[in-house]
Amino acid sequence: MKRKFYVFMAVFSGLIFGLSLFYYLKNVQNSSNRDLKPLVVAAVDIPARSIVQSTQLEIKKIPSTGYPQGGASSIEEVGGKVLLVGVKKGDYLLSPMLEASYQSGTAANNPSSSFSLAVPEGKRAVAISVCQVGSVGFKVKPGDRVDILTTIDVKADGGSKTVTTLAAQDVLVLNTGDTASKDGEKAPSSSSYILALNVSQAMAVTLGSEKGSIRLLLRNPANKEMFTEPPVDSNVFYDSNYFTHYR
Repeated sequence: MKRKFYVFMAVFSGLIFGLSLFYYLKNVQNSSNRDLKPLVVAAVDIPARSIVQSTQLEIKKIPSTGYPQGGASSIEEVGGKVLLVGVKKGDYLLSPMLEASYQSGTAANNPSSSFSLAVPEGKRAVAISVCQVGSVGFKVKPGDRVDILTTIDVKADGGSKTVTTLAAQDVLVLNTGDTASKDGEKAPSSSSYILALNVSQAMAVTLGSEKGSIRLLLRNPANKEMFTEPPVDSNVFYDSNYFTHYR
């Protein structure tokens, strides 16, 4: 009888020990898994000043105790951004190494960044000279939206005539030709306005700037209205429908 009791106790103790060991190892494994965090690393070599593609990235899990400051935990956080420095396969991609592929604002707002990053996709930065009257009394500032009027002499009927036309509409102002005054504050200048134009707009605006005059029309940013007005000349004032059309 005693022998059976000892056998039972041995089996029972072994079962308790086995269960305890199982739960201990499981807890250790779960604790280890909880201590790992995903980190975005380069899957291939990526050169500096290039836009990072999602296919160039991969996720690596590392201990949370050694997680680098500025690290990204998802590919979406890094893909599409500009890499400021070159990296090798396996290198971490940290936030100080990256810039958004498009940054609203100006180089003055982002002194450590290349001004090229302020140019929206599909646009080009173009500088034009605009006088005080043409710039709405220097009220046009970076981040504003403007329409661009061009007044130019064109050949017509064996002679020439002066016409005014809309060269571009709803254009983003990237920067202005502000200069520093003696007291350190910015003073308005008519030297240049830097605009974000597509190539066709840039060609038309450049021609108007070189051969005629430019005037900026300041828009309310909420106003997205676009016009298809034909060029106008002095004959518009003889049109009997002038006051009806231009009221």
